[in-house]
Amino acid sequence: MFNTSFAGKLFLCTALASISIALCSCKDKTNQASSQQFPKVEVVEAVQKNIPLRFEFTARAQGSKETEVRARVDGILQKRNYTEGADVQEGDVLFEIDPEQYKIALQQAEAELAQANAQLEEAQNNWERISKLFKERIVSEKSKDEAKSTLGTKQAAQKLAEAKVAAAKLNYDYTKVTAPISGATGQEAYSEGSLITKNGLLTHITQLDPIYVMFSISENEMISMRKMVEKGRLAKSQDETPVVARLYLSDDSLYSETGKIDFVTPNIDTTTGTIKVRAIFPNADKIIRPGQFLRLVIEGLNSPNAFNIPQSAVMQGANGSYVYRVNAQNKVETVNVKTGLMTQDNNWIIEEGLNVGDKVITKGLVKVRPDMEVIISDNAE
Repeated sequence: MFNTSFAGKLFLCTALASISIALCSCKDKTNQASSQQFPKVEVVEAVQKNIPLRFEFTARAQGSKETEVRARVDGILQKRNYTEGADVQEGDVLFEIDPEQYKIALQQAEAELAQANAQLEEAQNNWERISKLFKERIVSEKSKDEAKSTLGTKQAAQKLAEAKVAAAKLNYDYTKVTAPISGATGQEAYSEGSLITKNGLLTHITQLDPIYVMFSISENEMISMRKMVEKGRLAKSQDETPVVARLYLSDDSLYSETGKIDFVTPNIDTTTGTIKVRAIFPNADKIIRPGQFLRLVIEGLNSPNAFNIPQSAVMQGANGSYVYRVNAQNKVETVNVKTGLMTQDNNWIIEEGLNVGDKVITKGLVKVRPDMEVIISDNAE
């Protein structure tokens, strides 16, 4: 006979087991659903390190030497001895002005000098003779004084004649117009046969190697950089990498030569509020030309012991810049920060607000709010 008591007990145990399994299953699903409600975020851990810096400026090239070639005497331009645009060396004869009138003036001055020399010699001999006779009391003191005065006059006349010869020779030499510096020549201002006046512009010469590159730093930038140096936030690289300047051409190609800063103007331009700075670059192949616009980048500086945070992590609010940080309880905190310079990979340097080890949210920011619990993941959407 079937034991109803045993059957009842078996049914009861089976029912309790089913209920227990169902409850556990519900609990697991509840926990799983709860965990799925927490947004996933990606973080970067705040680490202090020496961060290379890069300063970029709009720049313009100019010749390291630029000079005007001008005539120093009047006359007819007889000849041009250079090819326009070609390189010339210092001292090369570029132009020739008709020298005839200056040659005649030189000959005239030389003749006057010869005459002055003869008269001086005569006066010198007369003075020596009169001096001797005066000592022998043969001539009067008046005769001695007259001889001495004549000698002085002839000496002055001789010096004047020498000066006239020097001036005439200088003018004669000026009929050959030479290059004052080495460099590339410009277009001629007058063609052969033209009447040239003194100080008339003939052409230009520009020295291209080395080449100067000029750029400007604003007053605020200069003050900011000075404060960074004083606070130890800006320094030369510790690996002894030199501070250099690099150039990018209009097609964004990198110029092969590196340059260096060689001059900073002491005054601030009152019109623009900027300070002009000059860099110098080798330019043997004449790739860089005066007037060319360039991008100049200064490298070799870094920010010691700084925090480097991606741009995407830094947000702007009513109280300035801030980031979201995940605390030990996996909850989101708002942290106000002070940003500094941009790094070479376009990240922010954080000057204030972060501590070593802080977990700063970089992705998933749109889904989180302060005090919200999050899950740190490597593939946040």
